[in-house]
Order: sequence, then structure tokens, then C-alpha cells
Amino acid sequence: MLNFIATINKLLVLIDIDGTLIHPGLTPRYALAEAIYQHTGQQIEFTVPQLAGMTDPLIVKNALDFLNIPVQNRDGLPECILETYLEILALRYPLAADRRLYPGVIDLLDYLQNQPVRLGLITGNLEPGAMIKLKPFDLAQYFSMGVFSSDHPDRDQLPPIALTKCRQQFGEDYRLEQVVIIGDTVRDVWCAHRNGMRAIAVVRHADRRVAIRAEKPDLIVDHFKDITPIIDYLSSRI
Repeated sequence: MLNFIATINKLLVLIDIDGTLIHPGLTPRYALAEAIYQHTGQQIEFTVPQLAGMTDPLIVKNALDFLNIPVQNRDGLPECILETYLEILALRYPLAADRRLYPGVIDLLDYLQNQPVRLGLITGNLEPGAMIKLKPFDLAQYFSMGVFSSDHPDRDQLPPIALTKCRQQFGEDYRLEQVVIIGDTVRDVWCAHRNGMRAIAVVRHADRRVAIRAEKPDLIVDHFKDITPIIDYLSSRI
């Protein structure tokens, strides 16, 4: 009889998409603005602060608030807007010239793939939108699970859902301190710490550094060009 040694994953590492793994370019925000226009007849121009770290359903809610559309007139409207957004995104994102993969991302994912780590996504994207954004870079292959705004519109509720998915899909239980969230905004740090989990912040924008540092992430890096600090931090926890 052959003896098989099961790999025991010692960490759950959840990684954000936009601003962390990829720069999505302008196509997603234009697609969402067009979807909102199609369903409301009103135009809106999104800024980075309106989008960074936010979930798709919350972005739409805030947009409808900004456009002064009464709540009583919104029955089914957010869902229709998001459905149209995904349709537009699916058509246009594969052709977008300004989307790009950040340097060092593949090196980091290749490293994590060969460690006793369960690697997952945590993102404010709806799941179909996340897959559309990952496909041009062939990134989905690295992730065995994920939590999306399709699971819950509140980002802070996603980590507990990730734990439930790991338990149901893989029979794995992780203590809170065994979960590391990697993201690029202060909301990613909040999401981790409000759930008693660890946070690695990738601060590519100098104007975000003060706010992110104030939240005391467990590790701050500027990019993935040198993944040594992340490797050292994660290795100390494996």
C-alpha cells in the first residue's frame, strides 16, 4: 500500500485584485458609468477615491445617491446596472490597452503556489468581473478559491465567508492569525484587522501612505519587484 502524505496548509493568503495584482486601466470605470447612464439617463464620472477598496454594489449605491435617485425608485435598478456593466466589461476589457500586470506578481504567486498556503482572492469585484479582469493575464489558475462582492456587498464580511468556504470546500480550518490579506488600500487593512487577521499593504501611491501607515498594517511594501520582505514575513508564520 502506498503511503500518501497530505499537505497541511498553514496559512490562508487572500489577495486583492485591482491595484494589487493588476492595474485595471480606465475601461472598468467607463463601463460602469455607461451602464449607469443606460439605466438612469444620467452621467457620472468616477474618481479614484470613489472606487479604491470599494465593492461594486457599494459603488453603484453611492453613485445612485450622488445622482439623487430616490430609494423608492431603485427596485431592481442596482442589479440591472451591474448586469449591464458586466456585459460591457466582457466586451471591452479584453481589448483595453491600458490594463497591465504589476511587475513581480508572477514571482510572488509562483512562490506562494509552492508553499503550504491556501491561496485565494478577496475583492470588491463581482465574481464574473473578477474573472474578466484576471483572464488576460492568466492569473485565475493560481487561486483555488475566492470571496467577491457577489458573496457580500460589505468587504468586511468577506473574510468570515472565506473561512466558511475553506471549511466547506477543503475541510480546512484556519485560526484568525493564520489568515493574511494583501491589498493596496486602507480599506484592505481595515478588512483584515476588523476580523482579527494580518494585513500586508502594497502602497504604490505616495498619497495613501500616511493613511495606510496610521492603520498599522503588519507589513508595508511599495511593490512586488522585490518580494523578499513578503517572503520573509510569510515564512516566519509558516
